[in-house]
Amino acid sequence: MRMNHLFASEPDVWLDQTPVIVPIQGEHPHGFGHGLHAQYRMYKRFLMKLAAEIDNPQILEDWGISELNVHRFFILNVVTPACAEYVIELCRDPLAPDYDDPDPLLTAASANIDFAWLLNCLHNCCFWALDFLQSVRGNDSHGLDVLWREFFSTAHSGTANKTQYVGMAILRVFWGQALSSDLSVLYHKIRTIPTGTHDGCGVGWDMPCEDLNGAIRSHVDTRVSEEQITNFVADWALVEAVQAQMRRLLFGNRAERHWRGRDARVDVETLKTFFRDKIGATWTQATRANTTPHVLQGPDRGVPPWREVRDVMARTGRDAPHEYIQRYVAQMTPFFQWSP
Repeated sequence: MRMNHLFASEPDVWLDQTPVIVPIQGEHPHGFGHGLHAQYRMYKRFLMKLAAEIDNPQILEDWGISELNVHRFFILNVVTPACAEYVIELCRDPLAPDYDDPDPLLTAASANIDFAWLLNCLHNCCFWALDFLQSVRGNDSHGLDVLWREFFSTAHSGTANKTQYVGMAILRVFWGQALSSDLSVLYHKIRTIPTGTHDGCGVGWDMPCEDLNGAIRSHVDTRVSEEQITNFVADWALVEAVQAQMRRLLFGNRAERHWRGRDARVDVETLKTFFRDKIGATWTQATRANTTPHVLQGPDRGVPPWREVRDVMARTGRDAPHEYIQRYVAQMTPFFQWSP
């Protein structure tokens, strides 16, 4: 965000001289982390209830980027398969719509507030997070721009309260569209960076910074000074190259491990049983009229998250999404020549 404001105030320094600087937002872990955190804030009453059902005290009502991995595992490896498998189970009923088409599902689920919470959380939170993570891994730059556009409506809500990331999401999409054709091709090809030689190993440009930060904290741990840190950074490329070769020699004969997490199937099955009991074991039961929630923790806060997002996108006047975005982009890009 500081770079975005520097561009707006000093374009002669950053854009009119060489080398020209094009800002790249850190999209994993930070972009993904804040996107997931925004969705989590919206659906935390449902998610906290599920954490309680499987007796997982690690899941917090609110968390920071340092707790990302625990909550990512919970949402993507426990909540997502539990909810998705439950929906597929219900959709085996001939009366149910195709589970590949979300609109009829969401419409039918709206009659039962419990089913509505589950399906909207799966669609808006879990699948958004999974799609974002997979897009980073596969360097799907245009897909990431779509997800940042979707993120706007959630981040702009009062519950998510991602004030800084609203602006960054808008400008991320701007840079994805504003560059000349040759620069645009290059930009989208290097949107994420690989951590290996196999497909699907992309990470954000912030990951090397985090790795270096972790190395500094690990090695410069006594009598910390700017000089010590500077000397360590200067030597880190050599140290890391040697360590990589040592790891290859020491661990080369170990069997490859494709799964580094614990087996979550017991938790998934526990939640599916909970859904059958509280929402319904059949399509007819799950879509019956019901306005009393049984799958939430804490008091009812009034407006469900999917309706809050809908209200954000329905604002009018100066607060209308297109008006807000146009005004923000114009303010932050005085260097850009817009068509009349």
